[in-house]
Amino acid sequence: MRTWYGVIIDDQQSAIDYLMDMLQDVAYVEIIATFREGAEAKRFLHVNPVDFLVLDVELGDTTGFDFLRTLSNPRMPTILYTGYEQYEDRGYDIDVVDVLLKPVSQSRLWGALRRLNTELARTLPDLEDNLDGHYDFFQVKGPVRFGRKMVWLKNIVYIETVNGKVVMTLVDGTVLESNSAFKSIMERLPRRWFKQCYQNIAFNINFYDGYGNGQVKIIKGLGTPEILLPTGAKELYPDFYKFLDSNVI
Repeated sequence: MRTWYGVIIDDQQSAIDYLMDMLQDVAYVEIIATFREGAEAKRFLHVNPVDFLVLDVELGDTTGFDFLRTLSNPRMPTILYTGYEQYEDRGYDIDVVDVLLKPVSQSRLWGALRRLNTELARTLPDLEDNLDGHYDFFQVKGPVRFGRKMVWLKNIVYIETVNGKVVMTLVDGTVLESNSAFKSIMERLPRRWFKQCYQNIAFNINFYDGYGNGQVKIIKGLGTPEILLPTGAKELYPDFYKFLDSNVI
């Protein structure tokens, strides 16, 4: 079964934690980020493609309905999660997948996720889950004044900080430097595909070849030498280790 990637947006951390606890046993759903503010979530969604949202109605800085209207895809498959029954009809009027009342039971949540799975399987093409269809890019400043170098995100193999500069290694062997902060660049990269495994080092999982002896193995293509990257503690890089432990047979 295909995995659907989603985001939870709720201004109450306890509500987020409650959902995350129940979602641990749902194999076909992965929550890649959670947010308590709409503005922060919108910045994330601008560069991180997701399949669905679990969205509170009354957020601190906006409402769930207003938030959806500001998205580039205002019809993003959404499960509304609210403590107020009066929002049910309005939610169904805008064709959300489901409206769940807090605190939702596990059986009710799983029922909503089954409807979500059916809807997404019907409407989204069965594309291979990689960056081939992802056309976001960086324009990296060059050594010439006002110079720019176009870099497609799908061509970035890994990034690291060297001598205070962020260095990007591309699939064709090109190495580019940026004066932007590592954290700033990571915030613009789709988290589904770029995993930080060590301090100021992150890699594109489409070039991942394996893991062993505390190192990530990546290759740029057939016949190219293996690249080894260090890894840090599990508690510091949980997203990387979640990827590492996924789909193991």
